[in-house]
Amino acid sequence: MNLEKLQSLIFNKNITVNDISEPHQKASELYVDVTFREGDSDFSWSGLIPYYYRRTGLFLETEEELATYIEQIAPYFQEKVISAWILQEINLWKTEFSGREVTKGFFDAMAKLEWTSNFPVNDNPQRRIQDIKELGYTIASRRVGKKMERLLVPIPRGVQTGYEVFSKTFRNKSLKVLENLNIYELSSANKAGLLPDHKFPEIRWDAETKAENNETMTENEIKAKFQLLDNQRNQQKREVCRSCFQTGKRGTIFGIKFFYAGNENWASNIPKVGKNAENGCVGCGWYDINAWRNALNKIISEQ
Repeated sequence: MNLEKLQSLIFNKNITVNDISEPHQKASELYVDVTFREGDSDFSWSGLIPYYYRRTGLFLETEEELATYIEQIAPYFQEKVISAWILQEINLWKTEFSGREVTKGFFDAMAKLEWTSNFPVNDNPQRRIQDIKELGYTIASRRVGKKMERLLVPIPRGVQTGYEVFSKTFRNKSLKVLENLNIYELSSANKAGLLPDHKFPEIRWDAETKAENNETMTENEIKAKFQLLDNQRNQQKREVCRSCFQTGKRGTIFGIKFFYAGNENWASNIPKVGKNAENGCVGCGWYDINAWRNALNKIISEQ
């Protein structure tokens, strides 16, 4: 993104683009620093606006797209509109979101709509921020010294997303169907630590691809959708998939650049997120470790 070109494409003279930030790598987010002024009044709002924000499916890649988006959201940054929005959301936490007291403390800390790192003491604060994002809120992040500050951006909430949740019954059924086999190690020596790993990674889901893991799922559906990994490999896969999402380079196992379909590059004709994005995962070793291993062994046996 070119800052000067972006500003030249914005025709609303009450909008100033101050900077285009570096990506917040951990969250796969890109920001533009914008100031919105409200006509002839003294009111203005300045902050980071995400333009590459997976959780709301926002992927703007050209200055033209971003300029259009910034002008479209400008009406949300008027004083009365912001005041009405935050009152509406505060009331929502008293009604629809009631019962989320731990997470509510983090929302309340951001409800002043100012940058803050002053959150309640919690064993997993990042999870609480994640919970709020999964309710559809847009939260900007920046590092100041050793602290990570957050800013609640006053734009309408997107579609609620979230991680899939496994019931005890479903997990036990999956372990049985998948024969308690750690597909990475090809071993069932440590059954207790195994987790059903969703082959299609969460980072590429959208609201339409998230699904409930109900106990009525058939054995064939479980085999098609899941593989078993221990927590260490599950986290390793998560980081590999995150890197693929950010760079367009598919991951490898053991550093072996073998793909049973496609190559190391994410195909340009496949979307980054959504149901059809799963086609871009096929062929990567991390997507289906057993299929990858079988394809590689087949080639070796034919030598």
